Amino acid sequence: MMEFITAWLWYLLAFALGAVVAYLAARMAIAPTNENEAFADVPETRAIGDRP
Repeated sequence: MMEFITAWLWYLLAFALGAVVAYLAARMAIAPTNENEAFADVPETRAIGDRP
């Protein structure tokens, strides 16, 4: 039973480390945008504060 728990903890640790690496890679790969740039690509929308 202890062997199972030890193996499970190693798999849990590997999953957590993989998730952290994937998060950091995605964070570096995707350029941050401001709110206006985020809404610029969406049709029929405007950024908050832009009123005609």
